[in-house]
Amino acid sequence: MTTFAENPHSKQRKLKNYAIFNWSLSKTLDQKFEHKNFARRFAWANMAFLGMGAIAQLASLTTAFTMLSYLFINIHWMLRIACSAALVLMIEVIKRESTHDVMKGLFQYQDVEKFSAFLALVTVGASIFISIEGAKILPSLLVDEVNFHSPRLKSSQGIETDFNNRILSLEQERDNYRKTRLYQGRLARKDSKVVEQYNQKIEATQTQKDAALAALLLDNQALQEKAAQDFQSRKNTMIVEREKLGTQLVRAAIGFELLFLLSMCFSWWYYTECLKEKEEKAENAQTPINKGSTTAVLQQYYGDNLEKNAEQAHEAPNIQKIGFIDYQQPQKQPQKQPQKEDKIKKEYTRICPQCGNGFIHKSHNHTYCKRSCLIAAREKKSSASSN
Repeated sequence: MTTFAENPHSKQRKLKNYAIFNWSLSKTLDQKFEHKNFARRFAWANMAFLGMGAIAQLASLTTAFTMLSYLFINIHWMLRIACSAALVLMIEVIKRESTHDVMKGLFQYQDVEKFSAFLALVTVGASIFISIEGAKILPSLLVDEVNFHSPRLKSSQGIETDFNNRILSLEQERDNYRKTRLYQGRLARKDSKVVEQYNQKIEATQTQKDAALAALLLDNQALQEKAAQDFQSRKNTMIVEREKLGTQLVRAAIGFELLFLLSMCFSWWYYTECLKEKEEKAENAQTPINKGSTTAVLQQYYGDNLEKNAEQAHEAPNIQKIGFIDYQQPQKQPQKQPQKEDKIKKEYTRICPQCGNGFIHKSHNHTYCKRSCLIAAREKKSSASSN
């Protein structure tokens, strides 16, 4: 009994779906568990630490330049900037190079030179001290100084002008009245009383003037006291803000210095591990494998079929070691050839009844492999029916 394969179109669709699923799964697994990502992550971490170290050094340069610029405050501003920048760069370069020497000796040679260690300690300590002092100076530059705003005081000119005019008017009326009432250089008793009333009005007006000026003076004093209290309040707020900002900047300066040292430690540790791994790989590649002890065991186990089975018995899987640097990708194993029966099954789905050759049918009524077989079958059928 002949067995036929399933519909090739449906099978092809299933195979495509399986291939897409396997491809996406393999790609996902490669991305999740590929050792190359492990090395790349450490490389990115090293780059991040190097970037943070550069930022920390720039922050240290800023605070140190601020502090050192006040040492040359009595010279011209251009010369002041040049001297401060030169001194800061000299300290930072010596600090970086001496710290590099210390890290190199610590991680690669496990032996640190005393002079390099002493120079690194001195420069790092000086950099921290200068950064702290510069961080204490920066708040006075970042937080504006509080200025005293003088209040608008009320002027006494209007009051004085008003009351002076009133007093002058009363005096003129009094003098005119006296001139018109004089008789032989003397005033009557009645007229003297009127003049006295004018004098009392003048004194009352003068008293009102003094009271108005005193009230105005009190108002101006109140405005000045309020302005002074407001100035003192804003000044206290400024002092608190500067103290708080100074504390934060001092902590940031110390943190940036420690971050600089931490970034250098991580980078040298990473480079040292990469170097060890590279040297280990080179040693493993140059070391010959001793096959003398395994040959005898293989002969006892396999006998005469040693040459055929030895390679299969000791064929280790090509596993790539996880490390800090990338290796070559493992070679893919050649796929096994499909069995003959499966290959024959996949070559045809039906057998031609005329010639007996196998073929893949394209539709449900596809019976013959070629048109010549179809014509021959029809002629044979017509000749059989005529007989």
